[in-house]
Amino acid sequence: MTTKELILQELEQLPETLLNAVLDFLISLRPKQPQAAIDKPWMQFVGILDDAEAKEIRDLLNQEFEQFD
Repeated sequence: MTTKELILQELEQLPETLLNAVLDFLISLRPKQPQAAIDKPWMQFVGILDDAEAKEIRDLLNQEFEQFD
């Protein structure tokens, strides 16, 4: 049985009042987004590319846009 299945099995046995406490706890475990990510949605993408991937994309964009000069 997986951990998720065991947790669900335990949850089935809890009264509603305790389920609310468990829900609050689970929500508190979620990673918090920095304020910058909320103010600027594009910030969620910062750091997802390594230097080689970023250079490849930059080179492709430069190559494409040079055709329009």
